[in-house]
Amino acid sequence: MSGYTEVILQALVFFPLAAALITLPFVIHHYRKFGSITFPRVFLVYSFVLYLMCAYFLVILPLPDRAEVAKLTSPTVQLVPFSFFRELPRETDFRLAEASTWLPALASNFTLQFVFNIALLFPLGFYLRYYFRRKALGTAIVCFCVSLFFELTQLSGLYGIYPRPYRLFDVDDLLCNTLGGLLGYLVTGAFLKLLPDRDKIDERSYQKGMRVTFPRRLLSFCVDMLFVSLLSWPVGLGLSFISLERYAFAAAYLFYFVLLQWLWKGKSLGKRLTKICVVDENGHAPSLGKLTLRYGFLCAAAAAFSLLSDLLSGFSDYALFGAFLQIGITLGVLLWFLVDTIQNHNSVSGRDYLHGRLSKTKLSSTVRREPKSDDFSDGIPGA
Repeated sequence: MSGYTEVILQALVFFPLAAALITLPFVIHHYRKFGSITFPRVFLVYSFVLYLMCAYFLVILPLPDRAEVAKLTSPTVQLVPFSFFRELPRETDFRLAEASTWLPALASNFTLQFVFNIALLFPLGFYLRYYFRRKALGTAIVCFCVSLFFELTQLSGLYGIYPRPYRLFDVDDLLCNTLGGLLGYLVTGAFLKLLPDRDKIDERSYQKGMRVTFPRRLLSFCVDMLFVSLLSWPVGLGLSFISLERYAFAAAYLFYFVLLQWLWKGKSLGKRLTKICVVDENGHAPSLGKLTLRYGFLCAAAAAFSLLSDLLSGFSDYALFGAFLQIGITLGVLLWFLVDTIQNHNSVSGRDYLHGRLSKTKLSSTVRREPKSDDFSDGIPGA
C-alpha cells in the first residue's frame, strides 16, 4: 500500500494544475452557453476531472522498470469470481472460528487492497447520480465499463509499453469496482436534498448571463481592440499614400466598430465571444447612423482629450498648472466613468454609458435558454 500512498501524494502535487487545464475548455463552453461562469458547476466538473485523473493513475502507477517486468513469470489473468474470500485465510491467517484473527486480517494489506478496489469508483457513483442523473442500471454499466478499461489497460502492459502485464487482470476487481460505484450511487441518494439542484444552478447561470456586467464588457472590448490593432496596420499602410497614417488607428476603430458591426447586426468578434450585441432602444439591430454616433462620440472624446493635453503642454510658463489640470481632468473622467459603471451594472435596465444614451443604443445579452435535458450535458460526451 506504500506505493499507493506515494501515488496519492504525487497526485496532490501535480494533478490539480493538469485538471485545471483540462477543465478550461469546459469553462469556455459554459461561458458561451450561459454568458456567465457559475462556480458550483465549474467546481463539479473540475473535481470530476481531477478524480478521474487520480483514479487512472492510481491504477497504472507506480511504473516498474521495463526490464524487471520482462522477467516476471507470475499469472496475468484471474478469472475466478470471489477468489478474495478463498485466498483470505492463506494471505492473512484469517480463521472464522477464531475472533483474534479478525482484526489483523481486516488491517492487512491484502484486505485493504480489496477495500480500495471498492472505494476506487465510489465517487464515480456520486457524479453519475448527482451531476449526470444516471439511474442505477446506467451507473452500474458505466462503472463496469470504466473498471474494464482499467483492467484492460493493465492486461495490455500499459498499451504495449511493457512486454507483459505488470499487474493482474482480476475479475474480482471488476466486481469490486462496480460494487463501489453502486454504493456511491446509493449513498448519494441520502444527500440529494442537501446538495444544490443542478437545474437551479443552470437557472442562476442563465440569470447571470442576461446581465451585461462590466467584466463581460471589458473582455469583449479587449478582444475587439486586439483586432482593431491588427487592422490598423493595413489601414495605416493605405493611408500612408495620402500622408494620413497618423489617423490609422481611429480609421480602423470606426471601420471595425461601425461598418463591420452594422453588417454583423450589432455584433463584433469580441461581442460574439461574450454573447452580447449592440441594440437600439427597441431591442433591434442598430442602424448605421446610430453606430456612427455611438462610436464616433468616443473617437471625438479621445481626440478632444488628446488635443487638450497637447494644448496644455504648450504653455511652458504654466507647465505646473497645466500638469495639475491634466491630472484633474483625467481623475474627473475616471470618477465619472466609475459612477456610470456602478449605475449601469445591469444593461437589462436599459441604461448605458453616455455614448450609448446619446445614440439611443445599449448592449444586450444574446444568451438564450435551452430546453432542459437529462442528457450528459455541457459538451462532455458520453451521456
